[in-house]
Amino acid sequence: MSLQPALIEALRTWASGYCADQAAVDLLITHEAWLHRPDFHRLMEPTFNVNGTPITIIDWERVSAAVNAGDLPASSSALSVLRIALSLAVGEPVDLGDALTGLDATNTAAVATAVVTAAQADRVTVTLAARQLPSWLREG
Repeated sequence: MSLQPALIEALRTWASGYCADQAAVDLLITHEAWLHRPDFHRLMEPTFNVNGTPITIIDWERVSAAVNAGDLPASSSALSVLRIALSLAVGEPVDLGDALTGLDATNTAAVATAVVTAAQADRVTVTLAARQLPSWLREG
């Protein structure tokens, strides 16, 4: 099930202009899982900006409180992605060694792209090459 385009647009409109929020929002959009969850939707607020454009605000402080209280149960990789998004958005400390362990290539690339975006680099996409086994592990 794909995300609703209106939600994506409202989140991106809210986050535009602040690289850290843009990075965190794009990470969650790429990951998708959190934005499908009703319990996560309760931590977002649809409203309008000063121009009357629909926006959806993520209440990062409430997200942080919910994660730390264990109120958002999820797989370890989904929680890692959310903790990294929180770190980008509001500076909540995250152990990257722990957070990156177990992420697949798609999520690792999404995290790397988010980090570059947070550093104010526009239009960067990170692609990971296929893993190569060391020669001593290859057959024959």
